[in-house]
Amino acid sequence: MNFNKIFQKTRVYFAIYKYPLFALIIILILILLIPKKRESKQTENKKTVPTLYDCDRSKYATAPITAERTLKDLNDIQNIHAMRNGLENIYLSNAAFIEDSARVAKEHILIKIKDNRYLIVKDLTHSFPYATPETVELLNVIGELFLQKLQEKKLGYYRFLVTSALRTTETQEHLLKRNRNASTQSAHLYGATIDITYKEFFNVKTGELEQSYLVGEALKETMLDLREQCRLLVVRERKQAVYHFTVVNCDPTKAPK
Repeated sequence: MNFNKIFQKTRVYFAIYKYPLFALIIILILILLIPKKRESKQTENKKTVPTLYDCDRSKYATAPITAERTLKDLNDIQNIHAMRNGLENIYLSNAAFIEDSARVAKEHILIKIKDNRYLIVKDLTHSFPYATPETVELLNVIGELFLQKLQEKKLGYYRFLVTSALRTTETQEHLLKRNRNASTQSAHLYGATIDITYKEFFNVKTGELEQSYLVGEALKETMLDLREQCRLLVVRERKQAVYHFTVVNCDPTKAPK
C-alpha cells in the first residue's frame, strides 16, 4: 500500500517537474565533460610547446662556446649557433614568411616579439618581430637582469629597444644595398639573433625616448654578465649602435637531466 502511494506520488512529481529535471541532468553532464575537454586541450598545447633546456652551456651547448666577458664575438661564430638553434629552412622572400607566419606561430616554432615590461619593439623596416622560443626567453632574461641593475644603481625604470629580429633573404639583400658592412650570410635569417640599441632607451616615467650613458652602462654590464654565463654570443656594433647577439642553446642529448 505504501509502495503504491510512493509510486503514484513519484509519477505525479515526475510529470510536473520532468522538464526541469531533464535540464538539470544536461547541465550536470556538461559540467562533467567541459573540464575534460579543457584538460585535453591544455595537454595538446603542452605537446606543441617546445621544452626550454637550461644547463651549463660552457659544456653542453649545441655549438662550442667559452665563458668570457667580451662584446666582440665574431659573426662567423654567431652564424654557427644561429644555424644550430634557429630555423632549419630560412625564408627567401617576405611574402613567403608572411604566408607561413600563422603556422610557425601556432606550432611555436617562432614567437612574435611584443612590447612588455622589459622591452619596446621599434618599427622594424628590414625584419619581422619573430624569434625562436629560446631567443624570446633570452630577451626576458636580459630585461629582468637589466631592470635589476637599474634598481641597484637607482637610475629609474627604462626599457631597451629591439631594432632588428628575423630577416628573410629579401630583406638582407635590401640591407646589402644600403650597408656595405652587412653580410649575405646573416645570423638574423634563422630567428635566433636580435639587435637591441644601446644608444637610446624608453623612460617609463616620462614615456619618452632618452639617451643616457649610465643606463647604457647598465645594459653593457647585463650583456657582459650573460656572455660570461654563456647565455649568448654578442658583438657591440659601432656604426649601428646596437648589441647584435645570438642565443646559446643547450643540447638536450648532451645535457644531464
